[in-house]
Amino acid sequence: MPSPPTYSATTVFSPTSEIDIAEAAAALRDGHLLAFPTETVYGLGANALTPSAVSAIFRAKGRPSDNPLIVHVSSLSDLTRWPLTPLPLSPAAARLAKAFWPGPLTLVLPLAARSPLAAAVTAGLRSVALRVPKHPVAAALLAKAAVPVAAPSANRSGRPSPTSAAHVIRDLDGAVFGVVDAGDLALDDANCGVESTVVDMTDPHNPSVLRPGAVSVRELERVSGVPFREVERGQAVERPKAPGMKYRHYAPVAPMTIVERTRVKERLEEERRKGKLVGVLANDAVCEQLREVSGVVTVNCGREGDVASFARELYGALRAFDGEGKGRMEKVAIILAVPPPDTGDGIGAAVMNRLVKASAGSVESIPESLKSSH
Repeated sequence: MPSPPTYSATTVFSPTSEIDIAEAAAALRDGHLLAFPTETVYGLGANALTPSAVSAIFRAKGRPSDNPLIVHVSSLSDLTRWPLTPLPLSPAAARLAKAFWPGPLTLVLPLAARSPLAAAVTAGLRSVALRVPKHPVAAALLAKAAVPVAAPSANRSGRPSPTSAAHVIRDLDGAVFGVVDAGDLALDDANCGVESTVVDMTDPHNPSVLRPGAVSVRELERVSGVPFREVERGQAVERPKAPGMKYRHYAPVAPMTIVERTRVKERLEEERRKGKLVGVLANDAVCEQLREVSGVVTVNCGREGDVASFARELYGALRAFDGEGKGRMEKVAIILAVPPPDTGDGIGAAVMNRLVKASAGSVESIPESLKSSH
């Protein structure tokens, strides 16, 4: 595989400068890779109509070629501008688009017969994943670029997704033309912190959730009027229809395992008896309980009783164990992740999904109801 294009340094654009947004949009149109903020994570954008630009995404990220990309457009009306999917949308898909776009919902739809998209976008499938992001910077950039933009998360494949421009530059400096720096997404309650909910609407009478996110199954069913299957939860996938279905994702360098809150101290002692320095990723209440325990490095992730804050801070917490947080952190031998209690649907289910992916499925002492549903 050819090496990705290289730049002497990644240009940082201001989200509040009309000139910067115009220059960033022009770079996208011209086939350069550009990272930009969304209400989920920072995306790595390329002109979805240009094969060389789309191929550069896979090379820059080290992303497997059978992992399709999500195409971002500025509005629902853009679907009439380019033949991306057959129109009109099915009634159920149209209701979902109207209710949740712009927002953190991706619809996997049939691919138009004469789609102008680069073939690598869809990984050879006859379906396409579409989303209209809500973040004002993403909206302004897409409107100015005036092309559909393929954009996975702006990180090296398998690494924790980026929620700040610093994360992007840490992974991809010199491999991407620029990044629009809107700060740390975890600091804004309007953001989700994890990737969008992805739903397969290629058969509108038998839709399924391919990846959980902020939009819950209950909301999907209420709005669409049809029941949804959940195929992402532990099911083997050979040809993924959406990102995040087949490969290990979101992982820190140290191995991670998921433990129940009531058992974390016992597990800590087991690992410390082996002479290991142990990391714990948990909310503020759990970290406070472990504050006086020696041989433990805790990383606070969210507030007690607030699963949305856990989601927003998750990727930053994972990256902190790799030395990307503030201050110097000792290298831990193992990470014990303690999930928040509410992981049944919506953002809670998305959190559990990301933790399981980041731990490569290493789940201990979690109630069977959570194991089976994630």
